[in-house]
Amino acid sequence: MVSYQQLASGDVVLHERETTSSGRPKPILASEDEFFKYTQTRSGVVSAQNKTPIEHYNYWWKNNVKFVNNQRVTPLTEFEQILGVKSTIPTYHYHWCEGYSSDGGSYGCRSKKFSRAEWDIFKQTHTIDYGNLEMSYMTDGPKSTGQGGYDWKTYFTEKAEKQDLIVVNMSDLVFKEKYPAVIVKIPTPARPNPKEKSIASVIIEKPEPIEIEPIKEVAKYSPLMIAGVIAVVVILLLKRRRA
Repeated sequence: MVSYQQLASGDVVLHERETTSSGRPKPILASEDEFFKYTQTRSGVVSAQNKTPIEHYNYWWKNNVKFVNNQRVTPLTEFEQILGVKSTIPTYHYHWCEGYSSDGGSYGCRSKKFSRAEWDIFKQTHTIDYGNLEMSYMTDGPKSTGQGGYDWKTYFTEKAEKQDLIVVNMSDLVFKEKYPAVIVKIPTPARPNPKEKSIASVIIEKPEPIEIEPIKEVAKYSPLMIAGVIAVVVILLLKRRRA
């Protein structure tokens, strides 16, 4: 119920507990959905505010994740699998004795609750009488903080530590690896320059025959040979004249 008060002037206004220090009506939470929170002032103005990823996850988890006998029937998301969320947490209640006497008595008897990891270790060193084993299941989820709230910060921090993850931003549900994998890059061999031919790729072709012109060929002889040829020609000419 909204409270009002009457001022000395006679005006009737909202009571001070219904307004902020500035005199404006206090906002009240009207409703919410998976993605937004809606607030409404006393005057009826409604505004929407985006939910953070962790608020969105909280709403989705409360309204969509179903359990039967503390065992989750809603499939795990990829995000939950990465953080190591379980469909259920089994607990093993076992009663056993260290030995039995010849008269049928027993000694060293006790009972203990085991987690899954502890039970796997215990089975390696004991012969199990499954008639003395009782199992129960617990929901894998955060602790309740009351009034429909859950301690997601503690829950996700513990999950991250078990998976060797570090919380970067809890509100945005951002995590990173504590020990990032070392990537070894194998150097690739240098690619040859296509402009540079290797020795193996050079093709040796037979030279084509070269035609030598007679006049040009004369220039290849020595001057003495040329003089001798000229002398022979002169002697032949003189003999023809005498004849």
